[in-house]
Amino acid sequence: QINVLQAKKKFEILDAMLSFMHAQFTFFQQGYSLLHELDPYMKKLATELDQLVIDSAVEKREMEHKHALIQQRRLSLCPFFQDFSYDDSKVEFNVDAPNGVVMEGYLFKRASNAFKTWNRRWFSIQNSQLVYQKKLKDVLTVVVEDLRLCTVKPCEDIERRFCFEVVSPTKSCMLQADSEKLRQAWIQAVQASIASAYRESPDSCYLE
Repeated sequence: QINVLQAKKKFEILDAMLSFMHAQFTFFQQGYSLLHELDPYMKKLATELDQLVIDSAVEKREMEHKHALIQQRRLSLCPFFQDFSYDDSKVEFNVDAPNGVVMEGYLFKRASNAFKTWNRRWFSIQNSQLVYQKKLKDVLTVVVEDLRLCTVKPCEDIERRFCFEVVSPTKSCMLQADSEKLRQAWIQAVQASIASAYRESPDSCYLE
């Protein structure tokens, strides 16, 4: 009787395994049928994707070519653009300016959100601070409260040209100038402001 029971148990296990295999077969067969119906659509999408890649590359080359032509035309029309491009910033900086503004002008600022968007803002260095405005008459937004606690460095390993970064103990700010001359001028202005702030209040700096 025990042998009969064991044989019956083996039969039930085999029956369950066979049912499972049939279910698996049906599942994959249905999946194959659905994907087989989508095969022409996927091939069509792949063809369109290849064309989009080609069109994007062509458009990028055309834009680069147009940009180069515009730059050449600008240089030929006015020699001043050769050094300072079409920027409205003051290339000169003055740490002893009567109004306290060491340097000011337009810069692109990379946002700190997930999208890392770039926005053009009017920046200025004043009172040992780096600030900006969306418009000239807007309230100042302080980016760096105390330049003495900061460092500034050019950034080359980035998707945009003429970028530099102002780093403070709590955050960093990525900025983009309109030319290499302007980038160097802004970096030098920040460094000069840092040095000037140390000279003006050495005792407080040592305490900090």
